[in-house]
Amino acid sequence: MKYVFDSSAIFKAIKENEVEILVGNCTLELARYEMGNILWKNHTLRAKATDQELKSLAKIIKQTLNIMEITQINCSEEEILDTATKLKITFYDASYAYYAKVKELTLITEDSELLKKITPYVKASKLNDITKPTRRKHRRADT
Repeated sequence: MKYVFDSSAIFKAIKENEVEILVGNCTLELARYEMGNILWKNHTLRAKATDQELKSLAKIIKQTLNIMEITQINCSEEEILDTATKLKITFYDASYAYYAKVKELTLITEDSELLKKITPYVKASKLNDITKPTRRKHRRADT
């Protein structure tokens, strides 16, 4: 099964060393900018990352996105805006939801509020919902 990941799910996959789940799956070009903004905030506004950590994290994000299919939202702005308005979510979040709906994919997000709002519209889950069965299979095979 193929999935579309938002930036929160991609970050969690990186953090939990579950990057292999992203291979062959997709995200929007928007994710690159959202994740860059998170890095910027943690470095510049919150002082949670050193310059070296910032550069290392940026490199990891770049490598991670290189294993994914990155897509644009070209010419869908009106439909996305309609989705955002109907679901009362941001245009950014609506972009992922709309793309998942049109491509008949499951959206993977770590945003619990978003998940509640979009599940009547599109199939959506959290990262652990799709990685836990894989972990159990590996453990059984090892024993």
